[in-house]
Amino acid sequence: MTFLRTRAFDASEAASNGDALSRLRADDEQAVVIRNVLTAAECAAIVADLERNAQDFPTTSFPTPFRSSFYGMNLNLADPGLAGYFGMVPHFSRSLAALMTPYGGFEARVMALFSAIDGGRPYRAPPGPLGGRPYMITTLRSHREGGYIPPHFDNEQRTRPSYEHLETLIEGDIFSFVLTLSRAERGGMLEVFDAKADAWSARFQNRDRPQPKPDVAAFARHAFDVEAGTIVLLRSGRFLHHVSPVGGPARRWTACSFMAASRDGDGVYCWG
Repeated sequence: MTFLRTRAFDASEAASNGDALSRLRADDEQAVVIRNVLTAAECAAIVADLERNAQDFPTTSFPTPFRSSFYGMNLNLADPGLAGYFGMVPHFSRSLAALMTPYGGFEARVMALFSAIDGGRPYRAPPGPLGGRPYMITTLRSHREGGYIPPHFDNEQRTRPSYEHLETLIEGDIFSFVLTLSRAERGGMLEVFDAKADAWSARFQNRDRPQPKPDVAAFARHAFDVEAGTIVLLRSGRFLHHVSPVGGPARRWTACSFMAASRDGDGVYCWG
């Protein structure tokens, strides 16, 4: 689609794509697709563990209508005081390490890959306000049959009270990644619309208001229908996007983080 310039390559080609994320931030490209970050066999083994919560992850939920849940806690949905959020960090971090250590570790397989396609800039969780305990670097997401995420712009999150501290550490637009661990039988795709935040963000905020929102059917769209083990990076702060409803009994499992440049210029901060 012409409105969404996308670069796609294999994880083994990261070294020759060292400018991918700098071009994404500059809006020269709007999406990056990285294939074979994890193998199909690795994804199947990870999902088998996630389905039975073998690593004892702490669990939270999306709003009930979304029929979805998290391992970890989404900062956007956290209580503004953040005591519960940061209280969960050690438990979540231990569980994530236990899940990913057999596959080389989350930081080595994902964060180091982002660094490689961003000129070596470090990607890491931001330090928290409570004794330096960091934010959760990601969340793991499970979408059941009928599960979805409504259309939104990720930059809206920065206006939420739970972002008050993080806002002092980051600058520029939010972007994000989704690592597909298992696909839905039908639907459950990340879909991006030809609607930019400058023109449309106010019309899509706070969907609980009675004011009707625009019909997304009026916008051109691009659906990322990717295999397990693939990462999609998106200028999600600036482009309207959603997750289409999941069809069939198989859960859609993903890892997802939001990201933004650090104000001190020392890399990129990532959080769940």
